[in-house]
Amino acid sequence: MKTVLEKPNSRKSQMEKRKLILLDTAISKFAEGGFAKTTVKDIAASAGISSGLMYHYFPSKEKLLEAAIEKHIFLPQMRRILTDTKKPCREVLINIAVRFYDLLEQEKNSIRILLQEGHSNTKVKKVWDSLSSEGSAILQQFLSSRIATGELKTHNTEVTARCLFSIIFMFNFTKDIFKSSSLNDNQFIEQSIDSILNGIQSNK
Repeated sequence: MKTVLEKPNSRKSQMEKRKLILLDTAISKFAEGGFAKTTVKDIAASAGISSGLMYHYFPSKEKLLEAAIEKHIFLPQMRRILTDTKKPCREVLINIAVRFYDLLEQEKNSIRILLQEGHSNTKVKKVWDSLSSEGSAILQQFLSSRIATGELKTHNTEVTARCLFSIIFMFNFTKDIFKSSSLNDNQFIEQSIDSILNGIQSNK
């Protein structure tokens, strides 16, 4: 009987699937035991692969952390949202804010890592600073493009980008404390975006 050789596309798909499993396992193990105490061997064993194979995908534990957090935070989604440049700025910003809020709800493990170790572990902080800066830069580029078209007033786009992310993050973090609001989550987000736009939207 002839052996059917594995097709290149099938092999590539299997490698990609294994990589995704590795990233999901890593974020879970880091959240459970902390970055410093979690070893490559721990992650590889939980993912069902050898330590050597893990290094085939990622050259270091730090690079694995960076890839795992990037997968589980907002950058890929935000890049996709901002590719649609035809929608009004308000609609785009609300979409970004809602997706970011949903992500905070879903990705509690990765957020826990950032909160627990982002200020005390220099390696985790470096990853967080890098990804946060990239996310802010992506949004700033979008805002600048809308200033260029006249849809928005000239303003400090860094402040606007940081305000948007900070408002949604703090809303998610404190919503169980401030329970008296008559607004549901989406209404709060939409009105927050409107408050930001009131200061930067062009009157043209």
